[in-house]
Amino acid sequence: MSYFLTFPAANIFLAVSVSLSMAFVVYGLNTVHLTMRAKGYSPLACGQLLTRPSVAVHLPIYNELYVVPRLLDSCVKMANHYGKELVSIYVIDDSTDETSAKIDGLVEKFTAAGFTFRVIRRGSRTGFKAGALQSALEQTEAEYVAVLDADFVPPADFLDRALPHLQEDNSVGFVQSRWGYLDRGYNLITESMAIGIDAHFLIEQQGRNGSGYLMNFNGSAGVLRTQAIRRAGGWNSDTLAEDLDLSYRMQLAGYKGVYMNDLEVPGELPPTIAGLKRQQGRWARGSVQTAKKLLGPIRRSDKLTFGQKIEAGVHLTYYLVHPLMVASFLLAVATTFLDIDVIRYAVNVSIPSLVSGQSLLAVLTLPSLVFVSVQVAPWAVFSVLIALSTVAVLYYCVEAIRVQKLGLLENTKEILLLVVLGYGISISNSVQALSGLFSKNTGTFMRTPKYAITSTTETWREKKYQLPLNMTSVFEAGGVALACLAIINAFLSNNIGIIPILVIYLSGYALVLSLTLKQALTSAGRSDN
Repeated sequence: MSYFLTFPAANIFLAVSVSLSMAFVVYGLNTVHLTMRAKGYSPLACGQLLTRPSVAVHLPIYNELYVVPRLLDSCVKMANHYGKELVSIYVIDDSTDETSAKIDGLVEKFTAAGFTFRVIRRGSRTGFKAGALQSALEQTEAEYVAVLDADFVPPADFLDRALPHLQEDNSVGFVQSRWGYLDRGYNLITESMAIGIDAHFLIEQQGRNGSGYLMNFNGSAGVLRTQAIRRAGGWNSDTLAEDLDLSYRMQLAGYKGVYMNDLEVPGELPPTIAGLKRQQGRWARGSVQTAKKLLGPIRRSDKLTFGQKIEAGVHLTYYLVHPLMVASFLLAVATTFLDIDVIRYAVNVSIPSLVSGQSLLAVLTLPSLVFVSVQVAPWAVFSVLIALSTVAVLYYCVEAIRVQKLGLLENTKEILLLVVLGYGISISNSVQALSGLFSKNTGTFMRTPKYAITSTTETWREKKYQLPLNMTSVFEAGGVALACLAIINAFLSNNIGIIPILVIYLSGYALVLSLTLKQALTSAGRSDN
């Protein structure tokens, strides 16, 4: 059997592997770049409030039975601390279940205590979260708007600490706080994802904001200048990442964002793999949609530097890493079935016969006379660059652990699980990212269920809002089967160099698939989304 494809076919594989390698290099180097830039970050100094301007608190709600009491209670405490006569709390309720009745009872109680509430019910989910926020904006007269998702619990002094940045500098369009977690230690999924989100806030947001790059509003736990929202065109529903879209349009309009690392607002992490995939998938699709929408205006902007434009391009297209990961997996599978050498053991083969081939030889002086055949450049480079990209992500996560002094050894298992999960959700994220890239439809805003669980003694299984299985599980099962067949084929043909890459993907896909099936089969609740 020939070790190599014909020349034209081999060239195609060479071109694909080189292209994938270069793409991974771009995103990997950017991760390292932001990690280094974040080390030089120092929070912007800010004084006290000069006056106490009016503030509207916008709370987009859709079927949040378990967390809405906690949210409204924390907002009341925040308003009381700031001055309840200056704060109007807008509950934009698109719910279709008992959440609405729960809201009405709470609003009646708090209104009787002197707090200002406005409940907006649109009768439909037109525009989803963006549509809800825009409807509240059209009724808002306050100078500033705070936005909080249903699972967040702002500290009482949240407005007092965030508003000075907006008050002291009229060019500041929004202030983003750092997210914390109410359920970090609930299970390995929440512990691992907390590290990933820590890395986003402690590395990416710090690195971008400290370097003068465009940064994003994260959709919750932030305060925005009402005038800046309107001048940027308001909340648009043509992407599923209304927060990323608006914050970039605000910066294109001349405003800037401020990241507050020292202001933490806790929220909930999804405790299930299905919830994680839904959340990440929505972010993937919305980010790519925003890239399609705004990369042209960013490129043409005369307000942005070349460096800002490059970083914005990498930022907005980052979720395309996942289709690249799936493509690299399929390429690795193809190398085994099309008999492309990466590293091949050849036993009891004469040196002249090997020399006559097209591979580089390394002779091992073993009794069995084993030769290692290594095909030159592309596959070795391809494998090394994928490994380096993974190392870059590890470095990024390790740095997030280090700056918080959480203990690297204590979090080794969670970091490694995060990397494996990253490979595992590459299929579901690819489906959504490619939908964002090629579909003309915005798609449905599928919100991540919240269960108000904060300790290991509580469970999500008997509660509403369980997520059903979907087609991505079929694709994941296909990935597991392909990886197993490719590993067996590579082993039988002694093409061992590709096996480590295949094992990593197999681990990720098998873990995500098994957790998805296990959690779906053991949950006692029903899907009410």
